[in-house]
Amino acid sequence: MAGVSGAAAEPLPDAVAWSGYVQAELVPWDQGSVDEVDADGQALNQTRALIRRARLHAELERESYFGSLELDGNTVDGATARLIGAKVGARWRTAEVEASIGLGLFKIPFGREVPSSEQTREVLEPSTASRALFPGNYDAGAVASARWRGVEVTVALTNGAPSGDAQFRGRDPSSSWDVVGRAGARGTLRHGSVLSGGLSALTGTGLHAGTPAIKDTIEWLDANENGLVDATELLVVPGAPATPSQSFARSAIGADVALTWCLQKLGGGAVSAEVALATNLDRGLEYADPIVADRDFRELGAQVQVVQSLTRHARVAARYDLYRPDRDARESQGATVVPTDPLYRTLAVALEGRHGDARVLVEYDHERNPRGRDLDGAPTTRAADRVTIRAQVSF
Repeated sequence: MAGVSGAAAEPLPDAVAWSGYVQAELVPWDQGSVDEVDADGQALNQTRALIRRARLHAELERESYFGSLELDGNTVDGATARLIGAKVGARWRTAEVEASIGLGLFKIPFGREVPSSEQTREVLEPSTASRALFPGNYDAGAVASARWRGVEVTVALTNGAPSGDAQFRGRDPSSSWDVVGRAGARGTLRHGSVLSGGLSALTGTGLHAGTPAIKDTIEWLDANENGLVDATELLVVPGAPATPSQSFARSAIGADVALTWCLQKLGGGAVSAEVALATNLDRGLEYADPIVADRDFRELGAQVQVVQSLTRHARVAARYDLYRPDRDARESQGATVVPTDPLYRTLAVALEGRHGDARVLVEYDHERNPRGRDLDGAPTTRAADRVTIRAQVSF
């Protein structure tokens, strides 16, 4: 005991900060829901209950370095548990400047909506443009940021295959890197209102996957329907040589602005707008492959959102967003090639009630999908409205 009492006491390790939340959803009505399965045997019913997100976040900061870990569980496509985010890095602070560098899996720093938290979002899910251009919101790479007074700059070197990439599922298919970043500023106006905005940009490389060689095959067409194989009914289908993968350039620019205020009787409110112009960047909705199309895909996404508190425990939000996956789309109608307007549009209205760490949101989505067809096979806009109820508890 004497030896123990005489030894120098070791400092206790810094505590890990734990946090998390659970989002449970009920979809009582969905206009596009069908009691059927698709060609892959996947259910098309959307009127159901599910766990949208169950997130657990751990963060440790000691001296000048830090580490974070975020796990996710959900039942969107069956019960799933996965790593959603993880990062290690270093941080420096002075009286006016804060800077950091990190390496890992993190939110993509483009615009306002993509890097925002799903835990505090006023409308349930990201806009159509965000889900198409930045599916999953997370990508792996290196990121650096600096903040001075009201100015903040973030630049990242990423794989270019977000976690929700429809083709490569987060695994980088090429050796090139995507460079993405945002520069923003904010300032206080009269009566306590805050104006903020920023510019974002991305440049990188995508990959068109090649195809393996195909052997010659023989097909039998029973022309006389006698059930017997005749020599004249055999057709040789020639094979094809392998095609190599090819890379292509992709890019995007964006701008966002927001104004927040506080009304004495009602509480805080905000209005925000965001627009993005991209080329060959759709990786989640209508996968952009200019090698197959033999031309570039020019995408356009925009949204406007208004939020206003009604009381200490209630808030209402409305967002209108649109997305054009191909501004140069054409379609053959008989012998004529005519332009089409593949425009996705959604008006979301959400009413929120909250108490402490609990939130309940009821949202109505008035959605229009341009990829529908009428009874004659002509393009038409398909209605896909829905009502969603979400309960959330944070801890």
